[in-house]
Amino acid sequence: MTDMQSGGGAMFFAHGAPTLALEDTAASRFLKSFAAGRPEPKAILILSPHWETDGLKLSAPGPLRTYHDFRGFPRSLYQISYPAVAGEDQVGEVARLLKAGGHEFDPDNSWGLDHGAWVPLSLAYPAADIPVSALSLPHDSTPATLFALGQTLAPLKEQGVLIVGSGSTTHNLGEIQPQGSAVPDWATKFDLWLDDGLQTGSIDSFSALNSGPEFRRNHPTEEHLLPLFFAFGAGGPDRKSNLLHRSYEYGTISMSYFEFAGQA
Repeated sequence: MTDMQSGGGAMFFAHGAPTLALEDTAASRFLKSFAAGRPEPKAILILSPHWETDGLKLSAPGPLRTYHDFRGFPRSLYQISYPAVAGEDQVGEVARLLKAGGHEFDPDNSWGLDHGAWVPLSLAYPAADIPVSALSLPHDSTPATLFALGQTLAPLKEQGVLIVGSGSTTHNLGEIQPQGSAVPDWATKFDLWLDDGLQTGSIDSFSALNSGPEFRRNHPTEEHLLPLFFAFGAGGPDRKSNLLHRSYEYGTISMSYFEFAGQA
C-alpha cells in the first residue's frame, strides 16, 4: 500500500491571508476540492510559521484551541472555530519518532491551531473530525534542520498521517496589491527558482536562500518559506515534487501547493 492509498502524504499548503477562509478564490477552491478522491488521512500533523518558539514544541493530546492570531478582519472570521483534537496515540507516535531521531522537544497544551494551520485545514477537511497535532517552528530553524525534521517524521505517512508544512513561497506584506492585480516578475521568478530546486530532490539546492532571485524582496523574513522544507523532507527517499496548484492573491502572495513523494 502506498502512502497515498493509506491517506498519508507530505504536502505544502499556502495559507495566504486569513480571509482565505471566507473568500472564493482559485486557492480556496483548490483546497475545498483537495480531499476529493483521496483516502481520508487517519491523522494530520501540521507545522505553521505562526507558531514560532524557542526550541521545538509538539501539541499535547486533547482539544486544540482555534487561535485567531490577527487583527482588523471581518467579524465573521473570528467566529470560525475548527475544533480539532490531538489524539493521544497520534501525539505519542510523533513523540517517539522525534526522540528516536534525536530531536529535543517539549509538549505544549496552551497554543492550539493558529490561522496558518486552521485556515487551510478548515477548507480541506471542514468536518474537523480528523485528529490533528501541531509542531512549532523553532527560531533557529534553517532549510536543512527542517528538512531533517521532516525526514525523521516521514514514517508517519505509512500510518496514514498527512504531514503538512504551511506557509507561503512569496511573502512580502509590504508589497501586497489589490486582489486581482498583475503578478510582478520578482515573485514569479522566485517561485520558478524554488520549483527548479525542489525538482532536484535535494536540500542542497537551498543551502543559501539568498541566492534565490530577489530573495529579500520575496521574504523580508523567511519564516513563511521554511515549512516548505519540512514537507520536502517528509517526502521520503527519492522524493519528487508535484506542484498541484499555483495562483497569486493580492498581487504578490503565491498560493502554491506541493505534494512530495518518492518515485513509484
